[in-house]
Amino acid sequence: MPPTDPKTLAPHPCGSSPATPRPDLERRSLCTALAATGALAVGGVSAQPAWKPSRTVELVVFASPGGGNDKAARALQKIWADNKIVDAVVANRVGGGGTLAYSYVSQKAGDGHYIAIAQAGILTNQLAGRTPLSLADMTVLPYIGTEPVSLSVRTDSPIRTLKDFADRLRKDPSSLTISPGSTLASTNHFVVALLARAVGADPRKLRMVTFGGGAEAAANVLGGHIDAMVNASNNAVPHVQAGKMRILGLASPKRVASLPDVPTFRESGFDVLQDSWYVFMGPRGLAAPQVAFWDDVFARTMKTPEWKKFVADNGWEYGFKPSRENEAFLRKEWEEARSIMSDLGVLKA
Repeated sequence: MPPTDPKTLAPHPCGSSPATPRPDLERRSLCTALAATGALAVGGVSAQPAWKPSRTVELVVFASPGGGNDKAARALQKIWADNKIVDAVVANRVGGGGTLAYSYVSQKAGDGHYIAIAQAGILTNQLAGRTPLSLADMTVLPYIGTEPVSLSVRTDSPIRTLKDFADRLRKDPSSLTISPGSTLASTNHFVVALLARAVGADPRKLRMVTFGGGAEAAANVLGGHIDAMVNASNNAVPHVQAGKMRILGLASPKRVASLPDVPTFRESGFDVLQDSWYVFMGPRGLAAPQVAFWDDVFARTMKTPEWKKFVADNGWEYGFKPSRENEAFLRKEWEEARSIMSDLGVLKA
């Protein structure tokens, strides 16, 4: 399947007008919105009836248990169970930096019983040439928040500060072994690549290694097998609290309450800013009532005391965008990721 390009010519969203410059994602968004408001009703028939799951929902996670997206998925599953919102189970489908999980869900066309938690890999995997799967092959569901990306080392590492780390990159970018978690050419990878570029090093010479997820990356840092990891901060916080790991910096616009002593990259003199956002995706071809159901579920979930506690405990930035707003957000992120990956020489599609 060709990449989703905002400049691609596509038929009118409802199939009745000549081709116009509109991406598949936007076309589906408009049709969904029209259907949801009853604008496509014929002969006085109003919008489609409400939908709800008729069996257990499969909440698909692309990384191994213990990582950031796995923790978020399991927190959601518990909130839904405790509050009798949705009957769901978490399923870890690890491989290809998320491609296995996203492909699995995309194949359940029209079935709202399958949803996947997703991060930047939903965009960068296709741009990096790892998969032909694009946003047009799935249905965009809500955005649920963002988490600061942290760069961490073990406590006994000779690298004490972000400046120490940057100096090592400047002298020899291949002298440090770093894990971005489960995916190369991801937001996490961008953080180190942009830092390398900021100090005049070649990002293409970085030694980046992947694992099943953030939890495995942390285990390898603690075991001395790699020098550092860059991923969602929740993967480092428990080890920081245990005195076994040190966070050198956060690639966020400001410090977070859960890590008040950790400086941002900008505070340390490096203009690097990247967030680790979380969104949900469904199979291609979900009907408007199915999208509306998930918009409502996530809107209600984000307001629960349990979710607010999860956000506070994990240093997240609270946020919610319904599916249509999230589509616009992802289109913008797609353009930005494409630009960065082109600059770094990793753009394949």
